[in-house]
Amino acid sequence: MIDNTSDDDFSEISLPPETTTPASPEPLRFAPWHKPRKQYVRNKQWLHHIDAIVSKLGISNFVDGEPLRYMTLPGPDLLDIRMVAKFCSSKSIRLKYTGFCQSTDTEEKRLRQNVNEFSLTHQEAVVSSSKVVRSRVQDVGIKDSEAAVEMMKGGPFDVINIDACEPLASHNENVSGRLVDAIRSITEYQLRERRKPWLLLLTTPIQADSISSSSLSALNGQVITNVRNDSAFASELSDRFDNGEDAEAFLSRLSKTTGDGLISVFSLGIAKWLIHLAEQAKFKVIKLKGYSYSMFRQVPYDPNMVSLCFLFEPVQLSIQDTTGLTENNKVTASADNTLPISSHVRALRRAFEIENIDIKLQNDTALYEALVVESKDLLKQVGYLVDDAEEGYDAWLAKYQNSITDEAELV
Repeated sequence: MIDNTSDDDFSEISLPPETTTPASPEPLRFAPWHKPRKQYVRNKQWLHHIDAIVSKLGISNFVDGEPLRYMTLPGPDLLDIRMVAKFCSSKSIRLKYTGFCQSTDTEEKRLRQNVNEFSLTHQEAVVSSSKVVRSRVQDVGIKDSEAAVEMMKGGPFDVINIDACEPLASHNENVSGRLVDAIRSITEYQLRERRKPWLLLLTTPIQADSISSSSLSALNGQVITNVRNDSAFASELSDRFDNGEDAEAFLSRLSKTTGDGLISVFSLGIAKWLIHLAEQAKFKVIKLKGYSYSMFRQVPYDPNMVSLCFLFEPVQLSIQDTTGLTENNKVTASADNTLPISSHVRALRRAFEIENIDIKLQNDTALYEALVVESKDLLKQVGYLVDDAEEGYDAWLAKYQNSITDEAELV
C-alpha cells in the first residue's frame, strides 16, 4: 500500500479548534440565604456588631482615608458586602473588602460575582482595590499562596466574616486545608499584626455527621481542662449536669445529640479554642450572642446551623520596673470590690443561650414581615424580580412558607 501523506499535509492540524460555549453568569434565582431568617442574622447580628466595633475603635481610627477592613466569603450577589458598604457610607467612612470563593463555587457563580463586584467597586464608599480573590479561604495557611498574599494585602482586618456552607472539621481528616485550619491561620495573622479590637463572625453547619470525633474530642478536652483549673467555671457548668454526671459524661452525652445540645457543646469548645489562641498573644475573647436555625426537612426541625460572634480585645500590658528606679504600676480595686466575669464563664453562658431564629420568627409575625420587606429591598438592588406575581419573592416564600424547610432542596 502506498502512503500518500507527507510532512506537507496539514489537513488535520490546520482545522480550527472546536468551539465551546463560554460560561455565562449564573441566573438570578432565590436561594436559602434569601430567607427572612438570614436577613435577621445580617442585620441583627452582623451589622449590629460591626456598628459596635466601629464605635469601639472610634472615628479617629478611620481618618485620612483609612477604611473599614472587611474579610468575607461572599455569595454570588455580595449581599453582605452591599450592606456593609451602605453602613460605611452612612458613617462617612470607606470600605475595603477582601473576599474569598467558597470551595463549591462554580464558574457561572464566579462570573456572577464579577458582575456584582464591578458595580460595587464603583460605589463611592468602596475602595477600588477591594476584590474577591479567586482562591479558597482554606488556602490562607499555605505560605506564598495567592490567598495568603491577598489576606496580608487586605488586612489586618476590623471584621472577619466566615459565612460557610461547609463544616468546620469534617470526618475526612486527611483532606488538607479544613475550614478550622484556615480560621487558625487567620486568627494567628490577626493576633500577630493587630493590637486593636477586631470582630470574628462565624456561620457553619453543626451536626453529628459533619464533625470528626477527634475534633469534637479536642474541643471537649479544653472544657475538661478548664473545669479542673477554674472552680467558678466548674461550678457554672455543673449546674447543667444530670444526676450522677461529671463534666466528661455531660459533654459526651450532649455530643451524641442533635440540635441545641450539640450546638452548645460545639460553640463552647470553639470559644475555648479561640480564647486559648488569643491568650498566648495577650488578647481576650468575648463571646457575643449567637443564633441557630434548622436545615432539616422533617420534624422536629432541630437547629443544625449556628451563627457565632467573637470580639477580640487586646489585654492592657503591665510593665513592671523591678530596678527601683521608678514606681511600679499600682493595681487599684474596683469600687465594689467585685471581679469582672471571666471570658471562660461568659463563653459558657453564651454557648447555652444561643437563640433559635426559626422559633423567634414563628412567634413574632411583625418581625418576620419586617424582615421580608428588608430582604425584598436588598434583593431588588441586585436585580431580582421580587415583585413578580408568579416568580417573585412572595410567591417563592409561599411555596416554601415553612421557614424551617431544608435549605438543600432550594439550591
